[in-house]
Amino acid sequence: MNLNKSLIVTVATILVRSVLGAIFIYASLDKIADPTAFAKIITNYQVLPQLLVSATAVFLPWVEVTCGLALVFGRFEKGAAMLIILMMAVFIGIHFYNGYRGLDIACGCFSLSTKEPSNIAMNAVRNLTLLTAGIWVLFYTKLRQSEPA
Repeated sequence: MNLNKSLIVTVATILVRSVLGAIFIYASLDKIADPTAFAKIITNYQVLPQLLVSATAVFLPWVEVTCGLALVFGRFEKGAAMLIILMMAVFIGIHFYNGYRGLDIACGCFSLSTKEPSNIAMNAVRNLTLLTAGIWVLFYTKLRQSEPA
């Protein structure tokens, strides 16, 4: 019974890790291809000084794709999961903050269209799901054992 439970958790963790990684890779591709459009979305959030917008538009998608690749390939998955948890916590806070301020801003998560209306409830559910997946990966990924030489 214990072996079956362990196997199920291991398989579930690999599945969660791989899907989470694929989502972050997919989400980063348009942003990497068009950082100017992504910078416009970041500007619309009105939370960063203009000086940091361009750097964020270039840097953040590369963090997303790197985390995604780490998860898909099963390397540095705890570090990638911690970065994803941090990003999701920040994104959730920013979405709620802008909802509180009455700003209807295109999320920029999977589309660079600034015309796309925001759905704060849907964004919250999606982001909380991704946050939960990151927490799962962080706590259920076993540390690699060193192989003898």
